[in-house]
Amino acid sequence: MNLEKIIRKNLLIEDNKRRDVIRQIVKDIITVFKNNDEGDYYLPEYFEERHMIYMFPGFVDELTVELFLNIDDSIDNFTVDANYYHSEEVIQVLIDYNPENKRTMVYDLIGELNEIVAHEIRHIDQKNKGLYDLDVDEEEDPFKYYTQPHEIDAQIFGFNRLSKLTRRSFEEVVRNWYNTHKDIHRLSDEQSEEVINKLLSFKNKK
Repeated sequence: MNLEKIIRKNLLIEDNKRRDVIRQIVKDIITVFKNNDEGDYYLPEYFEERHMIYMFPGFVDELTVELFLNIDDSIDNFTVDANYYHSEEVIQVLIDYNPENKRTMVYDLIGELNEIVAHEIRHIDQKNKGLYDLDVDEEEDPFKYYTQPHEIDAQIFGFNRLSKLTRRSFEEVVRNWYNTHKDIHRLSDEQSEEVINKLLSFKNKK
């Protein structure tokens, strides 16, 4: 087997293990969501009977997911946000939801979680491989935040996973997210379009 084939095989194994971790984290979050209402939960510690850690190639520490479930009667469905705290190896996931629609929102929530967990897992890759300098102050301006190189890269990774899961085009997934998540990204329509174009341009180069 030549070197190129070995590299491709190793990358495939690496990608498969990342997908396994993403899939497991999403499954665990959904399990907690179905069985609980409001509260703060730590994964995988929540599952005391299961000896498992979230780990994949290149990641030497144990990853913890902090899940925050909040009931919000003022919204029709749910909102999801997440952050990766690289100094603590923690992914924080926040879900606000209307309990009246809890059963019917699970399918859409699974898709949203796949995108956002993949996004944060990509930040872990960025740190471990030294792809970007993540030791920078949090950018407060929304447009500057979403156009940072490491954010563009992580968004592409997350949206690409959602695209494959839903069998919708990458562009459709991206445009839908920026249209339905205005309360999260806080960008003007013109700024959103500029970010979308950057994502499409970088995606086409990969």
